[in-house]
Amino acid sequence: MNKQYNYTNIIKETLILTVAVGIIGAAVYFFLVPSHTSVSSISGLGIILSNFIPLPLSVITMILNVVLLIIGFLTCGKEFGVKTVYTSIMLPVFLAFFEIIFPNFVSFTNSQELDVLCYILVVSVGLSILFNRNASSGGLDIVAKIMNKYLHMELGKAMSLSGMCVALSAALVYDKKTVVLSILGTYFNGIVLDHFIFDHNIKRRVCIITPKEIR
Repeated sequence: MNKQYNYTNIIKETLILTVAVGIIGAAVYFFLVPSHTSVSSISGLGIILSNFIPLPLSVITMILNVVLLIIGFLTCGKEFGVKTVYTSIMLPVFLAFFEIIFPNFVSFTNSQELDVLCYILVVSVGLSILFNRNASSGGLDIVAKIMNKYLHMELGKAMSLSGMCVALSAALVYDKKTVVLSILGTYFNGIVLDHFIFDHNIKRRVCIITPKEIR
């Protein structure tokens, strides 16, 4: 009975993580990629580093993710590490799926600003689900989780701080407008993420002040 219950929980948890990663994958493919911005993204950091390191973008991104995954295992526990490994594998799977179904996709909005706004709203839903299940999508999310655990910083603020470093370094590669959008997008992404997380976990206490005795 306990084994069946555990299997049910594992299947349920896997489905929830898969849905969350699917949401994040859709946000990245349909909004972040067309916007050409770097909003709290390890891929954005990889693009910047590829201009200075003679390695392919895929190799740089993989190295960054592997290093961060190892750090996540050591600092945030086995459960967080295992879940993050799964989501890190599933994210490129979803991106590949979207590439097959929607090849040569350009943009829903035909506006860089609207693409960034839509990305923030959609990705925050997926990230809040993962963080509330003690998981992440890998990359800078791991850095935010570590800062949340050891510095007691709100996850949204941690995401903004870690992502801001990437956004600022984008000035070495991107034009001014894209850099500004990356910075603003990273900042508002943290605010929206905190809104989703705290609205999910918030607890309210009601105090009744009365001269009458309550029995």
